[in-house]
Amino acid sequence: MRFFCFLFIPLLAILTFGAVNASASDEAPFLLPSPQNLAHIKTAVITTNKGTIIIELFPEVAPWHVANLKFLADRDFYDNIQFHLFRPGYIIQAGTPTPSNPDGGPGYSLPPEFSSSPHVRGTFGMARRPDVVNPSRSSHGSQFHILLRDAPQMDGSFTVLGQVIKGMDVADKLEKGDKIKDFVVYIRP
Repeated sequence: MRFFCFLFIPLLAILTFGAVNASASDEAPFLLPSPQNLAHIKTAVITTNKGTIIIELFPEVAPWHVANLKFLADRDFYDNIQFHLFRPGYIIQAGTPTPSNPDGGPGYSLPPEFSSSPHVRGTFGMARRPDVVNPSRSSHGSQFHILLRDAPQMDGSFTVLGQVIKGMDVADKLEKGDKIKDFVVYIRP
């Protein structure tokens, strides 16, 4: 019996630890900051080959998404990434490290943080896969979009984490293949 316990308990621990690690691979690799700290993450600046876009972030509406954006920007994830999806007059999207792989990203997704924020021109939101292959409606871990026109059909189906406050003229000029030179998320006092 003792032999069984000595063998079974370590084996159970290994199996449990392995199962936890396997399920954690799709989780964000950071902890959510406190609401007090998160409230200071308010501005993102995207410098592209066509100019600069300034975004007001909404940490009170989409805390996980804003924290994730800061996490990735601090690690230069978005630097030199191309805008890989472009629908003229509608949407521009970036965030995959490999433009030939439209599902590329950091290896995890984010829980949906849908809100009453409308999808209007200049909305900065997270992409996600269709419901048929994404029943949890999770957001992509890194791919974001900027709306070039109002899109009320997206309301309640995509996470809004910010709004362009300067540089919409730059967003209007972006096309597939344009690059992000620098992506910085600032903390305001």
